[in-house]
Amino acid sequence: MPCLSARFEVGVGPLINIGVYPGGTLPQTGTPTTQASLFPALVDTGASSTCVSLSVAQSVGLRAIGKRPLISATQTAPVNIYLVDFIIPFGNVAYIISSSQALEFVPDGRCPFQILMGRDIICRGAFTLSFDGHFTFSI
Repeated sequence: MPCLSARFEVGVGPLINIGVYPGGTLPQTGTPTTQASLFPALVDTGASSTCVSLSVAQSVGLRAIGKRPLISATQTAPVNIYLVDFIIPFGNVAYIISSSQALEFVPDGRCPFQILMGRDIICRGAFTLSFDGHFTFSI
């Protein structure tokens, strides 16, 4: 089971880099033939669905497949839904999540991430967050 382990900054949270492709473009097995665009993602246990910013969607050519209400702590708003292939790099090994739905979100201009990795991905593996500033994620 591949594992990531790193430190996180209090006030920011655990960040990992995730590769993003338009949905259905990655092979089911083997290594992708093109280089993934990697984006910083916040491991967000409060998000039920993984979300990508509009800038991520535009930079990799994602096309909206519909709209759905995004319910946050402060508001509910209709947002675009994208079909996405994700790659989570674990050193020399990559975990591929094919044809996953991702919602669009608007990150704060100062935040260091462009993706919210939600429980739809987190619950495929094991995630630990320690009080000493370390986290691990394995799938």
